[in-house]
Amino acid sequence: MRDSILSIVLNEPTFDPGLWEEVASYVQGLDDGGKPLATRIHSADEMYLYDLSMAYQSRETAAIFYFSAGQLIFRTVAEIVRWRFGSFDAVRSFLDFASGYGRSTRFLVRALAPERLSVAEVDPEAVRFQEETFGVRGIVSGPEPEALQLDRPYDVILACSFFSHLPAARFEAWLQRLQTALTPGGILIFSTHGMELLEPEADRSTSGIVFRPVSETNRLDSADYGTSYVTSEFVRSTTDRATGGEGRLLTFPFGLGGFQDLYVLLRPPLPPVLDLRLARFPRGSPDDSAIGDGVVSVEGWAVGDTDERPPDVRLFLRDTVAGFSPGEGMCGSRRRWSFSFPVSAVSPDDVVRVEAESERGLSKILVIGTLRPYLENPPESQSP
Repeated sequence: MRDSILSIVLNEPTFDPGLWEEVASYVQGLDDGGKPLATRIHSADEMYLYDLSMAYQSRETAAIFYFSAGQLIFRTVAEIVRWRFGSFDAVRSFLDFASGYGRSTRFLVRALAPERLSVAEVDPEAVRFQEETFGVRGIVSGPEPEALQLDRPYDVILACSFFSHLPAARFEAWLQRLQTALTPGGILIFSTHGMELLEPEADRSTSGIVFRPVSETNRLDSADYGTSYVTSEFVRSTTDRATGGEGRLLTFPFGLGGFQDLYVLLRPPLPPVLDLRLARFPRGSPDDSAIGDGVVSVEGWAVGDTDERPPDVRLFLRDTVAGFSPGEGMCGSRRRWSFSFPVSAVSPDDVVRVEAESERGLSKILVIGTLRPYLENPPESQSP
C-alpha cells in the first residue's frame, strides 16, 4: 500500500505534505509567528526525491527532513543578514541562486517581500513553480556563467550547495560572475564540501579540490556538475583571483548545518568590524542500532560548537518526546547518546527521529525513519 501511495503522489505535478498528519505537526513547530509556511512540493524536486531515496523509508520522513533542511539553511542566512544589514527589512534585493524547487525559498519568502526576492535556476519548470507558489521573481539561468542575465544587482546572493558540485574551472568562473552581481557592500553566501567529508582512504588532490562526476541530478552534464570537495585554501585563492583581491572572505568550517563549510564574501565597502560569529548547528550520527526481543535500540554520537557544552539529544516517536539525554561534559567535546523503546510503541509507518539541540538552541535531525524496513512481516498501514 505504501508503494502505491508513493506512486500516486509522485505522479502528480505537485503535492502537499503539509496535509499529512505527522508532517503537519512537525511544520507547526517551525512556525516563526509570521507568514505560514508554503508546504506544496513539486514532484520533480530533486532535494525531496534524494531524501526519499536515502533510506528515509517513507514520504513523511522525507518531507520532514526536507523542511528541516530548508529551515536550517534559512536560520543560518538570517543570522548573517542580521549581522550585515540589521534585518531583512534593510535588504533591498536578494537572489536565491541555484534554488532548485524552493527548499529554502519557501522560508526566505516569509522574511522578505516577494518583489525583493529573486530565484535563479537552470530548469524553467522549477522557476515557474517558484514564481507561482511563492510569488517571487524568476530567472532561468544557463550552464555558462557568462550567459547569466540579471536585471539588477543584489544586496545578498545565496548559493547554497552549488559550489559543492563544481569542478575547479567552473568554480572560479561562477564565483567571479556572482560576485560582480553584488551591490556595493553586498554579500555572497555559499557553501562547499570540505575535504573532511571524503572517506579516509580517498586520494586527496594537491590542488586543493577533488571532483567526482556524479550528483543527485541527471539534468546536467556530470562533467560540469558533479560533487566536489575542497580545502579552505583552495576557496581563498580562487576567491582572490575571481575578485581581483577585493573584498573579504569569512570562513566557517561545518557552518551550514554542521555539514558543509560556509563562506561569506563581502564586497567593499566593508563594515568597520568583521566580527561575524555564527552559531553552528550540532553534528552527529548513529553508529549502532538493533531490534531484538521486542525492543528497538539506537546509539551514536553528537558534538556542539567549540565553546558550547555537548548538545542535548531527544528521541521523538510520532513527534512526541519519548526520551531525553542531557548534554554533559567539556565544551566542544563529543558525547555519546543511546535510546531504546518497545517495538509496540509505534506502528511500522510512524516517524521515529532523534534530534540534537545545541546550547544555543539550534536543533538538527540525526536519525529519522520508520520501523517498517526492519520488521519481519509488518502489518500494512491503514492510513489513506
